[in-house]
Amino acid sequence: MDDTADIRLMLRYLIERENYEIVAEASDGVEAVEMFFECRPDITIMDVDLPFKSGVQAAREILSRNGEARIIFCSGTAKHQELSGLGAAGELPRFIRKPFLPAQLYSAMDMQC
Repeated sequence: MDDTADIRLMLRYLIERENYEIVAEASDGVEAVEMFFECRPDITIMDVDLPFKSGVQAAREILSRNGEARIIFCSGTAKHQELSGLGAAGELPRFIRKPFLPAQLYSAMDMQC
């Protein structure tokens, strides 16, 4: 879930290259929540800075209804502390900072599986 089409395209390429299946994409936080509950992905990659509803707000809504949701946050500006309370008890959620290397994305995804 990213508001930038180029980032979504790059993520799609990297994810499909590793034989993961993309079940949905969203360009804003409202759509991210809708698509999550419609498609029930195993892993969600969520930009922190999304229009209409931030990635943090969208994640809080998703997690309030599905505490087992696995979300990897991705941002060029957010600080890890902004995401407190969104990980498992006592830990911060998975986070990769833009720009990131493919290995960082794959590592975060492997930790979520």
